[in-house]
Amino acid sequence: MKHFWITKVTVEELTKELVSFDSVSHKSNRAISQRVAEILQDLGFEVEWIEYNDVQGEGKVSLVCKREAFAGSGSQGGIAYMAHTDVVPVDDWDTGFSGPFEAVERSGRLYGRGACDMKGSLASAIKAVSRIEPQEQTKPIYFVVSSDEEVGMDGAKHIDKRSKYFQEMVNGQCVGIIGEPTELQVVRAHKGTLGYIIRSKGISAHTSTGEGTNANYALIPILSKLLELRELTERDSRYHNNEFDPPTLSWNMVLRNEPLAVNVTTALAEAVLFLRPMPGVNDQPIVEAIHALCKEHRLELIEKGRNSPWEVSAQADWIQKMLQIVGGSTAKTVCYGTDGGVLQRLERMLVCGPGSIDQAHRKDEWVSIDHLNKAVAIYERAFRDWATV
Repeated sequence: MKHFWITKVTVEELTKELVSFDSVSHKSNRAISQRVAEILQDLGFEVEWIEYNDVQGEGKVSLVCKREAFAGSGSQGGIAYMAHTDVVPVDDWDTGFSGPFEAVERSGRLYGRGACDMKGSLASAIKAVSRIEPQEQTKPIYFVVSSDEEVGMDGAKHIDKRSKYFQEMVNGQCVGIIGEPTELQVVRAHKGTLGYIIRSKGISAHTSTGEGTNANYALIPILSKLLELRELTERDSRYHNNEFDPPTLSWNMVLRNEPLAVNVTTALAEAVLFLRPMPGVNDQPIVEAIHALCKEHRLELIEKGRNSPWEVSAQADWIQKMLQIVGGSTAKTVCYGTDGGVLQRLERMLVCGPGSIDQAHRKDEWVSIDHLNKAVAIYERAFRDWATV
């Protein structure tokens, strides 16, 4: 192995390097994946490449990596750290002192796109595993590093279908730590995602001619009924789970028009619906109502897919053990989603990572350097507790 170099870099320096890669989801993440693969190979990991082209034709890479047990149970049990390398867009980025891909330290914080979600977490896990020699391992250690988590979790879907190492993780029932930002608290459940596009088509023309057909006129009548459905999900306890805050499906709706010029009739009008399904909530009546409304109004309905919510018992042994590691008493729930919703064949999962979701996806995204260092210590202990004893 050639990992001597990583002992000399700090976790913030490694985070800065990862942040420097422009891996916004609509672009290829090949370059950062190559760098992560090189680092893990230096640390003794075998690397499995899961490649595919997204719907825009961009080449994407997910990594599933394994460091064998030196002695002991072979491929049974062990632990996996799980992350993603893509980040959200930077169109509104504005710190006043740095660009999105030049991570800068200020007042104990590290600013940069992905610093919190979730390149800082990945750097912490890499630093943690670098402190453990392979000969100490009695069980395997895995790294699962996906693409496209921010835009539908397609990377995780390819991992679930194609990765031999992920299948090995499932068969051996290792523990998976998803390193999304949780303020280093242990999370045992999160919401899923459900999306639709309701589309109306018209004919564009100069508005002075009277030749056009405005697509909005067919879409507008359904909007009030969609709003009524949304209000139903807010007030009806059938669609609530009080273990979450907010306890609702968090229905959101965005309206889109093409073209936007006021002197051209609208040729395309869309209502984009986004909901967050929850464990224990049957949202099928809402789904059926959306389908029925579109059929009634003769509008095109495009399903953008569902990613399932995820939940494990608060009393699960791996949850209780991780609570001991972080010094917590109660496992939490969160309202965002993770790759865990796709990778549920791995039953023994939890979410725990540095930073807060409130610091992610912002125009000045940041993570506390203190949190990054605490995460290194937590991940090292978790790797040792599940892979060296």
